[in-house]
Amino acid sequence: MFIFLATIVMLPNLVWLWVGHGTDVWVCGLVIPSILLIVFFAILGNRLWLASLLLAPFAALAPLEAFYIDKYLRPTSAEILATLVATNPREAREYLGAAIWMLLLYVLAGFLLAMLVAWRSWQSRLRWNHRSRVWVVTGAILLPPIFFGTAVFTSSGNTSARATDGIHSLVSLTDSIEPGYPFGLFSRIAQYHQQWQKMRMGAARLDAFRFKAYRVAAIRRRQVYVFVLGESSRRDHWQLFGYGRPTNPQLLKLNNLVTIPDLVTSWPESINAIPLILTRKPITTSSPIWKEASILRAMWEAGFDTYWISNQLAIGKFDSPVSTYAYEAKHVQFLNHASYSDPGSRDEVLLKPLMDALRDSPNDLFVVLHMMGSHTDYDYRYPSSFEHFRPTQTDPGREDSRQERTRNSYDNTILYTDHVLAQIIDTLRGTDAVSALFFESDHGESLPSQTCSLGGHGNGTRYEYQVPALFWYSEAYDKTFPGRVAILRANSDKKVLNGDTFESLIDMAGINFPGHDESRSLFSPQWTYRPRIVNSPWQANIDSAEFSNRCEFVMPPGNKSTR
Repeated sequence: MFIFLATIVMLPNLVWLWVGHGTDVWVCGLVIPSILLIVFFAILGNRLWLASLLLAPFAALAPLEAFYIDKYLRPTSAEILATLVATNPREAREYLGAAIWMLLLYVLAGFLLAMLVAWRSWQSRLRWNHRSRVWVVTGAILLPPIFFGTAVFTSSGNTSARATDGIHSLVSLTDSIEPGYPFGLFSRIAQYHQQWQKMRMGAARLDAFRFKAYRVAAIRRRQVYVFVLGESSRRDHWQLFGYGRPTNPQLLKLNNLVTIPDLVTSWPESINAIPLILTRKPITTSSPIWKEASILRAMWEAGFDTYWISNQLAIGKFDSPVSTYAYEAKHVQFLNHASYSDPGSRDEVLLKPLMDALRDSPNDLFVVLHMMGSHTDYDYRYPSSFEHFRPTQTDPGREDSRQERTRNSYDNTILYTDHVLAQIIDTLRGTDAVSALFFESDHGESLPSQTCSLGGHGNGTRYEYQVPALFWYSEAYDKTFPGRVAILRANSDKKVLNGDTFESLIDMAGINFPGHDESRSLFSPQWTYRPRIVNSPWQANIDSAEFSNRCEFVMPPGNKSTR
């Protein structure tokens, strides 16, 4: 029976071996977990019933971990655990689908098997008395100092440098344990707890902050406002803004759509760009932490039921600062169960929770939808039905250039974003509410070209600062607030900054608070131009900056580079 129990506990590793490739998978997914399992039984050799009992929770969870690996081709992580913990029962049923009852049966079977083995072991007084047990325990005790000593004696430098190398070798040993099951789960849970607590402490820091926001006028009709936060979308690849390819066929057909063709973000990465959108944080402040709460707090104070529905992760180096603001919402959902480097959920997953919110809450709503958008890897961000531009990065063959393949894959992400936005707007149109949608990307993206090999974001090229933005409004919104629509249309072609978004959303929803700065609102005739400072790696006003010859880095005047 121990063989059956070990097989159940090792099931996630076996599935990983089946779907994965490479030496690391074999080492982390078979060799290390097997050794640790043997060591575990050796340590508790006089109480094998206790070893079986302690493995019962892991035997129960093994089918769920195996299911995840089969779906996403890799083990869970601390970030994935955070998303799963934040998942409500309805989302769990949708995530597991028809497999939910079979998985629950496997969970129960794994637990009962471990309990049966524990009972039989206790009843029969089963023990590991062979001398091999001593060898295993001794080897486990000696292995860490051997790793440390080997690194110290084979490295160069002074004593401190050698000791540092020894510590690094121990860290690499523990890192290789983390992906495996079940013992790597302890490290993942510890990391999850640490990151989650840090994020929640940041959110709690803002609990006492109040804008003292209020409605400007009473509206007897239900109001629904949606802010869609895009990801890694550059404006010059949107057909709406003059791109030659048909990347926005659905949005182009819509009435009541106002494009904002010259909006710039001040930072080329999410961790710094998103707080500027959601709060009143100064545009040159590099820290994502700000002393004030976000637009979600102001909307809640004004009587809106607030939602944050995200297709990104809840915690992580780049995610936790954003989640600090997300948890100001009354209702929070994180829907993506995979890392950025995996296929994960596509942005249409946002539609059903939005419809659920519209149905479940009879109140006025303010909903933030956070997309995965055009984040790398591009081919993971859209279904095969949107593979319009070919060949893509993952298509077979080598006859096409890297630049052309990347461009095609990226444009397919924009085409899919167009579809998702059109679906969201169609959902709002069907509510018969005073409704509106504001869309804006956090930052743009560099794509490899004939003159520049850079890709991704955080480089500081002009394309990472120039982002798409648009506003859609319902007929009911137009009839209720015709003045706002007219003012927005008059301001829409101005040189706008993402630092204007917070105040614009305030006016869009018809609320006010002491200190509200209408000179930053696109819905106000008082909107005023401010120098559009962009940061990283240089700081410059993009409207007077120079652009380097090859990659078009945004640089202060007089600093033009050939790079």
